[in-house]
Amino acid sequence: MPVRARTSALLIALLAAASLLVPPATAADKRTDLSQTQRELGRVEAVLRNARADSAAVASALATADQAAAAARDRLDLARERLHAARQRSIQAARFAARVAAELEDLRAVLDERARGAYIRGGSGDLALLVDPNHLPELLDRATTLDYIAESGNNTVSRLRGVQRQSEELHQRALEVERAQKAASDAVAREVADLEQVQAVRARAKRALDGRIARLAGQAQVLRSRSAELRRLIRQEEAERARQAAAQRAGGAARQSPAREQPVGRGPGGRCDLSGTSATEHWIITRESGGDPTADNPTSTAFGLGQLLLGNRILYLGADYATIDCGKQLMAFRAYVRDRYGTAEAAQAFWQRHGWY
Repeated sequence: MPVRARTSALLIALLAAASLLVPPATAADKRTDLSQTQRELGRVEAVLRNARADSAAVASALATADQAAAAARDRLDLARERLHAARQRSIQAARFAARVAAELEDLRAVLDERARGAYIRGGSGDLALLVDPNHLPELLDRATTLDYIAESGNNTVSRLRGVQRQSEELHQRALEVERAQKAASDAVAREVADLEQVQAVRARAKRALDGRIARLAGQAQVLRSRSAELRRLIRQEEAERARQAAAQRAGGAARQSPAREQPVGRGPGGRCDLSGTSATEHWIITRESGGDPTADNPTSTAFGLGQLLLGNRILYLGADYATIDCGKQLMAFRAYVRDRYGTAEAAQAFWQRHGWY
């Protein structure tokens, strides 16, 4: 076979092998979707935490409003009882004043009648006694009787007038007390109305927050389920690609010489010696794995120094994708950074913006 033909065949075989190792677009789409889903989940969970905190604060404020409204209703009941008692006293005072006034009028009528009787009793014969000197003792006796009646009546009238003044004053005081109790009752009633309005507003806010929390919790659950399903599909695709790559290598479709290892030793605790890395590479590796070549992410297929996913490890390490050799992992990390970002500095800038690379 001519050299040119052999070169073309070899190139075709290499391209075929590469097509098996390069992650298909669907897997890349799923990883992008997973990353977006996890970011959205983080945002929803942050909002959910804030909503729950707001709900707790509103619940506390609502409890305070409930207590204040209940206390105000108790004060309103007491104020209404006092107003009712004041009205009863006012009614009783008014009745007493009217009764005293009526008794005073009755007494005046009785005194007038008794005075007229003292003068007129006895007819025309008795009138002659008033001008007959011989009947002077009887005249004096009648005058004395009249004076007694007048004095007794005047004393009684004076006492009744005093009682009447007292009853009228009592009635006025009762009216003043009633007005004061009415004003107090109205003030407490307004306070109760205001507190009940606050209570209703806080109750509506609590219901709205509870509804929002329920919706956010539902969204978070959907996103968690989607993340779990995407991780399952990614692992399934990566396992299938690994199986196909192993079958291809076993069939001899492509032959590649093993990559030259970069001599990178182990330091204390089994961690890789990163002294030969640049400051930027060291920064990324330290945050991804801490220099541990066996670092494993339980929620994905990320593994090793650079926490490369299985598809990328197969792409850059081939059959040796599960190696814990520091040199091979560093070589794969650098190849990934070069292919995706161009430079380690660009990869670091992306990491700083997103928290991953």
